[in-house]
Amino acid sequence: MSKREQSTGERISSLVFFIAGLWLVMEGSSHFNDGERFVGISGIVGGIASLLAAFRFRIQDLVQRWRK
Repeated sequence: MSKREQSTGERISSLVFFIAGLWLVMEGSSHFNDGERFVGISGIVGGIASLLAAFRFRIQDLVQRWRK
């Protein structure tokens, strides 16, 4: 498996996904604690999905290593 360098656009999008994920998790937990359960859970799930998207290239590398 060859290791390729990430482009600037990939790095920026990963950073944006990471920041948005953290923000969504914090907002979701705030809503959840305020009694808005559905809004809170939706925000937390969206935040986790965004955090996974931030690490999509690392996850891809791990899956490719696992398959070999």
